[in-house]
Amino acid sequence: MGVGIPAIMLASGIELPIMSFPLALLTGFAIGIAIGAVIIIIRKFVPNGIKTAGTGIMMGAGNASGRYLGPLIILSAIQYGIPTGIGALVGGAIFYKMERPIAGGAILGAMILGGLLL
Repeated sequence: MGVGIPAIMLASGIELPIMSFPLALLTGFAIGIAIGAVIIIIRKFVPNGIKTAGTGIMMGAGNASGRYLGPLIILSAIQYGIPTGIGALVGGAIFYKMERPIAGGAILGAMILGGLLL
């Protein structure tokens, strides 16, 4: 979602939600609400005997891909700057120890330490 939808928007000539940060946040919020609503509606109204594996795949795809993106996020943070790299590494290590996705810890650590020191 984070790459595909903006790519489709740019290919269609819709640039304003991508060039304006506040509008990008609102657009992402609206798209997230719409996708979440579709998943909730499917899970709520489909009878228990019928499998809805598609919704499980939609919800799990982000977590599964995030598991493998953690090291790439850490490397990108290191390339950006030493403080962000250290923050990403420490955040990723903390999240790994807590058995959470490394990508989330790396992003939070990079933002916190990079925001304080850069």
